[in-house]
Amino acid sequence: MSYAPPAGGFPAPPVRDRARALPGLAVLLIVGLVLELAVLGFDLDQQGPGYLLDALGLTYSHLNTDAPIGFVGGDTAVCVALIVMAVAAFAGRGWIRPAGTVLLLTGAYNSFSVLVPQLTGSAESRHGFAEPLNHLLLNLDEIAQIGLAVVFALVVVATVRRSGPPAGLPGTPPAAPPGYAPYPQQQPGYAPPPPAAYAYPAVPPEAPTH
Repeated sequence: MSYAPPAGGFPAPPVRDRARALPGLAVLLIVGLVLELAVLGFDLDQQGPGYLLDALGLTYSHLNTDAPIGFVGGDTAVCVALIVMAVAAFAGRGWIRPAGTVLLLTGAYNSFSVLVPQLTGSAESRHGFAEPLNHLLLNLDEIAQIGLAVVFALVVVATVRRSGPPAGLPGTPPAAPPGYAPYPQQQPGYAPPPPAAYAYPAVPPEAPTH
């Protein structure tokens, strides 16, 4: 026995907030890429095109040891990952939420480990945090990467909480759509057959015998 869907069809599932947040997360990933490339631009300006080999991790002969940070092979891998995840986020791929959070928080910890020794070290180290000006700009880049990672993680947590658990979890049967009845007797417009349809024909009484 088959049942027709209710009038107007079944209601469409609601659009989840976590899906709507993906373009915003993609923008944050692009900002992280710009911050990484800013460091590369500084090193290329200081050391020339030959620094590209160092940026790819093939050599370490052009590293600027005077700068607090530098762009190395690991940063190139991070840039590639950021590009892939930004494209995936614009395409609606939900896996970028955990992947992006792990990647950015890992980079934030690395930035934190660069900043703390400068601020807690000797007087010369603390002075070098902001002097010369390019040191200050590089350290501000690291601070911005930490803030970006925190914002990304907060957006992911907020959207996951607001959207709630996904539909169809075990132990939570879906609610019946409006107008649905499990038995045809409960559906609107159903008319039961008259009682006469189930009655047997009357048998005339037998004539009395003498």
